Amino acid sequence: MAAFDCRGYVTVSVDEAMPFIDITVRHEENHVPYCDVSLPPDVKAVVQNSLDKNVTQIWNDVLTLYPSPNFTRKSVYRLWYSLVRGRWSLDSDQVLSAEKLLERGEEAGGLGAYSFKRISLDIPDGYSAISFSIPEMIERWGGRLREVAIDSAWGTNKGGYEIFSLLGEAYGSGMPLGYLLVKSIGKAAPNSKQHLLEQFLRHFRDEYKLTVNFTLSDKDFAEIGACRSVFPRAKHQLCFWHCLRAVKRRLSILRRQPAHYDWQEAVSEFTLIEPTFLPKAQRSSSTHVSSHAPTALHMLTSTFDRILYHPKNLFHS
Repeated sequence: MAAFDCRGYVTVSVDEAMPFIDITVRHEENHVPYCDVSLPPDVKAVVQNSLDKNVTQIWNDVLTLYPSPNFTRKSVYRLWYSLVRGRWSLDSDQVLSAEKLLERGEEAGGLGAYSFKRISLDIPDGYSAISFSIPEMIERWGGRLREVAIDSAWGTNKGGYEIFSLLGEAYGSGMPLGYLLVKSIGKAAPNSKQHLLEQFLRHFRDEYKLTVNFTLSDKDFAEIGACRSVFPRAKHQLCFWHCLRAVKRRLSILRRQPAHYDWQEAVSEFTLIEPTFLPKAQRSSSTHVSSHAPTALHMLTSTFDRILYHPKNLFHS
């Protein structure tokens, strides 16, 4: 930053006996004029008349007027945002603003091409929640939906709400059916989030007679429990990416001793496991006799690509 011999100074005088402060500013030499980076009136007019466009489109229109502007795209965005935010920000409180916005969107055209229907929830203590569905989307495609997925995301709003979306699949394309916003605001009873998710899914099952054969989610136990409770006859599948990630994370732990192996519990759940198998650390010659099988796996009968592999070729580098 350039400096100048302007003989300038600022003096602040404070007297405890007086109710005011004396400030003296001295400046004898003008500096280089500052570059005006404010938006010209014609640019402001372009923004005000283009609220239905996005910022990229508006900025391209501005560049036709000012190919090398002194102002920035960020200043154009700030002006556009200050003008357009009144369309969705109806209250300083985000929850009240969302509720008012949903009331406006109960009729088609209120907020866009589709209408929104508020879902009534029995909200447990310790939680705050808002939920709504998109009736036209379900009425149009509900008869063809055989698979739904529920997923969540963080960091989409300043209020700190976790947003859950219910997505349907028809003809290979996904479509949003409804949304649930949940936030923990205090101590809550166990399974409170799952209780909210069950109410959310039950609304689509009962209100729109939604019948599905498959439900999908990630490894969140609340999502899994809600899907299996509301759609008990549907096959539930986990996100393949999350499954691989969980296995890789577990295999990457090398120095942690595994939990005690209960062979009775294992055999009761998976009959293919031999009762005589025990980890090496738990083997005792006096209590357990185990013999090594000559071949651990004779043949993998099925894989994801439906190709048979012999174990000696499976791990070939």
